[in-house]
Amino acid sequence: MTRREAILEGAQSAARLHDRLGVRRQVEARAGSVDVFGAILALGTPLIFRPLQGLLGACLPGPGIMISTERPLPIQRFTGAHELGHVALGHDSSLDGDEILRRIGHNSGDTVVSELEVAADSFASAFLLPKWLLQMHARRQGWNRASMADPHIVYQLSLRVGASYSATCVALERHDIINETTREALQAKPRRTIKAELLDGVEVDNFFPDVWLLTERDEGSTIEGQPDDVFVLRLEEQGGAGYLWTTSGLIDSGFAILRDRREVPPPTVAVGGPVTRALTARRTEPAKGSFSLELRRPWLKTGTPLAALRVAYDLQGKEVGMPRATRRHLRLAA
Repeated sequence: MTRREAILEGAQSAARLHDRLGVRRQVEARAGSVDVFGAILALGTPLIFRPLQGLLGACLPGPGIMISTERPLPIQRFTGAHELGHVALGHDSSLDGDEILRRIGHNSGDTVVSELEVAADSFASAFLLPKWLLQMHARRQGWNRASMADPHIVYQLSLRVGASYSATCVALERHDIINETTREALQAKPRRTIKAELLDGVEVDNFFPDVWLLTERDEGSTIEGQPDDVFVLRLEEQGGAGYLWTTSGLIDSGFAILRDRREVPPPTVAVGGPVTRALTARRTEPAKGSFSLELRRPWLKTGTPLAALRVAYDLQGKEVGMPRATRRHLRLAA
């Protein structure tokens, strides 16, 4: 099998598994990311998360999959997709380290990697970051091809698809949405700088957590992140008509509001016109749930709000031990 044939085999196998498991339908229903761990379990493949020295993951005879707990969730997800590729392609076994991350987008130039690893790499990228997934989130957010040259937008896209910023840049190039020059420019932008610009003066202890920018376009979406991620909500408010965004739903869900301000509208906006309400909030412990904000007149406690932002969240971070999907199944069966 040639290298090109291995790449095609991996991508085609990923597409077939998407169809078999109904992945696209599930993702579009909750406006989230591809559930790679759920896919592994759906195939009846044992999955466990353990501290691994020098390895990101392993596909073991049987087959079974083991993933390191020493890396954040996006790396666990890509590793899981790579090991799932070995299973789906019928490979006997594989022990995989950081090299699978270094190879992203560079298989064609690597003469050392076996065709089996090339196929698993291709499967992982196609399974986690199919073109339809990138397009789905772009349509929801109102982004177009030109938007993909903006590192802030690509960073937000990476959070929504559950992949690293670098892997998302490579996927955009692979799907011919951006060119090589744009991809290199995007990857040259430090993630710390992107986060600091999004926070716009809000102080944090460090820049390891991600910074999510949420707007009304995220209505009904599902987000998956780390326990200490920061959320910046930028919502249009009709203060002149008495319509204000409620924050009680956010606070009741355990979020602390770090900053609440209304941005000064440009001179072209008429007095009493819409303004942007900018809320910065975060949790400090792992949690799963949802929050809801409503645009309504404060003195009207009932009735249909003018607008709403309802978001489901899973901020439990990286997986450890038994997969959370397995634990949920056991609780339901008890």
